[in-house]
Amino acid sequence: MAASFAAHFLCGSTLCAESSYDVNVDVAGKRSYDAAKRKARAAVERDATRRKVVEAARDLFASRGYVATTVQDIATEAGVALQSVYNAGGSKAELLHLAADLAVAGDHGDQKLVARPAIGDIGAEPDLRRQLAMFARFVATTIDRALPIFTAEREAAAVDPRAAAHLQEARSLRLETFRGIVRLLALDQADGVAATPAAVDELATTIWSIASPEVFLLQSATLAWSGADFEPWLIELFTRLVAPRPPTQSGRPGRSGRPGKKRPPGRSTA
Repeated sequence: MAASFAAHFLCGSTLCAESSYDVNVDVAGKRSYDAAKRKARAAVERDATRRKVVEAARDLFASRGYVATTVQDIATEAGVALQSVYNAGGSKAELLHLAADLAVAGDHGDQKLVARPAIGDIGAEPDLRRQLAMFARFVATTIDRALPIFTAEREAAAVDPRAAAHLQEARSLRLETFRGIVRLLALDQADGVAATPAAVDELATTIWSIASPEVFLLQSATLAWSGADFEPWLIELFTRLVAPRPPTQSGRPGRSGRPGKKRPPGRSTA
């Protein structure tokens, strides 16, 4: 009787009357479908809670610092239970690590920085000078956005070994990101650096060292610089390091340190 009622309710009497076996399959399929929907809904809710927790951690670490922020503070700010915070991050140091990732990326996406559209645009730009300006803008914007979290990371590293390990990992990943960006540059248009693996690695390491959060922290604290000040300084720095050849009269980069310029009359070419 129950199967007959289910047949009428789910399928209509004429479609399911032929086989009670089909009815049982349909009922089981619906239950399986409902279970899958519940699992999917639960996953969405967990992800939403995790995002709220990480955003709350970012805001509190940025405004209060690492030591002054407790896990309970983060739970209260996010409006979730304390256990939900631990489910999202596991530990205070891990929450800072997640908050730093969010601050640097600017969103919750899981793409590495080097795979993001801003970096792809640098690689797609054919002109080296414009590439350097785009690179400088990307670095300055990212550091300016994440500066309070960078400060919290350094505070945390002094008191928490796990946070110190995360900071060292972040520095290494940042160097790899810079190496990836430098490989995208049209260095065949430069006089200042050869496009060899060793030269590219040296250039990336130099840029990574100077265009760093530590340097920006110094400039921000001492000179009251913002990202708007940091960007033109980086453009000038990158241009001096790479030394792009100026355009010739044809609009193409020259092949020497004095491209597109005529020698003065009477000067020896020897």
